[in-house]
Amino acid sequence: MKNFDNIRQAILDANTNPAPVNDVLGGFSGEKLLSTLINLSKIELNENTVYLEVGVFQGLSLLSVANNLSNSEVYGIDNFAFFDPDHKNETIVNERISKLKLKNVHLINRDYEDALNNLGDYLGKKKVGIFFVDGPHDYRSQLMCLLLIQPYLAENAIILIDDSNYRHVRLANSDFLQANKEFKLIFEAYTPSHPNNMDAETLKKAKSGWWDGVNILVRDTENSLPTVLPPTLRDRTLQENEHLLQTEKYPTLALRMAVNLRKLGKLLSIRPKYNDMPVGQHDSLNTYSENLPDFHLID
Repeated sequence: MKNFDNIRQAILDANTNPAPVNDVLGGFSGEKLLSTLINLSKIELNENTVYLEVGVFQGLSLLSVANNLSNSEVYGIDNFAFFDPDHKNETIVNERISKLKLKNVHLINRDYEDALNNLGDYLGKKKVGIFFVDGPHDYRSQLMCLLLIQPYLAENAIILIDDSNYRHVRLANSDFLQANKEFKLIFEAYTPSHPNNMDAETLKKAKSGWWDGVNILVRDTENSLPTVLPPTLRDRTLQENEHLLQTEKYPTLALRMAVNLRKLGKLLSIRPKYNDMPVGQHDSLNTYSENLPDFHLID
């Protein structure tokens, strides 16, 4: 029976002794998450496997792995279309690569779907040993990242999904696991909210910990791990209403009007009920993760 103890130990080591972040690097992540990426990469990467992430931003996670595994190849997919109003992020990443004198980093400046559909053009015969998903966080993008990577995964590949605090990210992870039984959840960790909604003390803990939540998946063809699904909401009201939005003549305008109505409702203390769906605590970036475990390693 397949043994996952080395993966569990790598996570435990990161939890108790996270590595400090290099001074050259900056961005949005937690020290325990970065250490887990590094520890798991040391286990899985070899001459036939590579590290791949979707969502580079300014290179914190990508370059942290590259800097700690100089003999391994790391690839980052990002078209730098998000969180980059001044179009500086790709330049920042390249400047950091130069400062750290890294020779093992490959940037793929493409939309994630285009890149994953043509990944063989970049990897050749190599397979992905570590796959870190930190791109667009909408449900479809999360699910598509997990679906499209499958032909390129190494036999013992490990998948890490960042920002799993978000309820809809957990839903995509859960749906993927239910449809692909050979993959199992081996670890989950959550923080009480999105970092933008944290007080100073909670934010400090998140920076030293798991930031905005993480789910870790492994391939378990021998079915040695129990089936555990990320906790999420199985109320389809949101998806059913998305259908109505998609069929509007001006869907973007309809969405903007809905957002403004929500803000007006909050201002007037109006809280309508939709199938008793949980109401968010914050004006935006609600994750519905306040009651989820901060560390759950699955035996």
